[in-house]
Amino acid sequence: MAVNSDASNSLKEIDLRGFFRTLYASKALIALVIVLVTGATALYAFLTPPIYQTAVQILPPSPSGLASYNLASQLTGVAISGTVDGVASPGIEPLTSTEAYKVFLRYLNSNTIRQLFFDQYYLPAQAKNATEGDKERAWKRLTRQLNVELPNLRDNDYEARLTLEGHNPKVIAKWADSYVELAIQSAREDLLSGLASQLKIREQSLENQISTLREIATTTKRNRIIRLEEALTIAESIGLVDPPLGAPVVTIGNRTESETLMNGNALYMRGSKALRSELEQLKHRESDDAYITELPNLLKKLALIRDVDLNPTLLSVAMIDREAIEPQEPFKPQKALLIALGLILGAVLGIFIALVFRLVRDSK
Repeated sequence: MAVNSDASNSLKEIDLRGFFRTLYASKALIALVIVLVTGATALYAFLTPPIYQTAVQILPPSPSGLASYNLASQLTGVAISGTVDGVASPGIEPLTSTEAYKVFLRYLNSNTIRQLFFDQYYLPAQAKNATEGDKERAWKRLTRQLNVELPNLRDNDYEARLTLEGHNPKVIAKWADSYVELAIQSAREDLLSGLASQLKIREQSLENQISTLREIATTTKRNRIIRLEEALTIAESIGLVDPPLGAPVVTIGNRTESETLMNGNALYMRGSKALRSELEQLKHRESDDAYITELPNLLKKLALIRDVDLNPTLLSVAMIDREAIEPQEPFKPQKALLIALGLILGAVLGIFIALVFRLVRDSK
């Protein structure tokens, strides 16, 4: 066994000596291959147009950015309380930072915003954009260059990240910010559109109630005029100008006998003078609002609804934690890494070729 082990070690030493002897003999060939491969990779690294990458980091909005929206919610709750069928109706639900952020994230990752960005910014900047084939190729390029990383809100991860690659560092920085702004605008419009719809429903409810009360007041006045005219006719026919003196006042329920007579069939007992005076006043009254008890409260609530400010700039659905900056160094190609890989690949390839040549010589 010892003799076999020594023989094996001797063979390994001979093989290693032969290997290094082959490398030394082929050093010129190996060096040539290294130079060629390294030169090719260096040529590729320096001639390939550089690709830059920029990124935008986004966080949820602060509560202060939702103050305007939630103020509208509070005012609406006050405005509609007790106005629907005598029962307090629920107001608009307040908006939380997480809920607003979810709406923004949905738009940030949507094909709607990607298509909008493609049509407004990306496609017009392409050299070829006339045919459908050009548009399809441009869309595929954008899909490769644009990436949206959404946070996992369940794990308390709130930072979203948008990265964009391109050949012009200044342009991609501007485009990345514009893309996020498109998502912000769409999220704002979505939320405010929903708020406006709910406000409109409540406004119409209040307007209908006010209109109904005014119609009732008008009808009541018209009926009162009819009764007064009939009573005036009776009073004039019997020559009763003033109400009789010393008429007894007897309480019936919550009303006196005089009130019962004045408002019932014996209205003529007030006398033609008083009846004619009230008739003239009713016929010349331009508005019955002052006589509608519930109206001032409803008008106040309607004013609260109409004063809600739906200015989009007052609503924040996301906070830019870090705007896109103009990158100074290219993202691809990494020249130093490519040259190093070319050097290693050239050495391996040169050694492989040298060994192949030796095997060919030994086989002859």
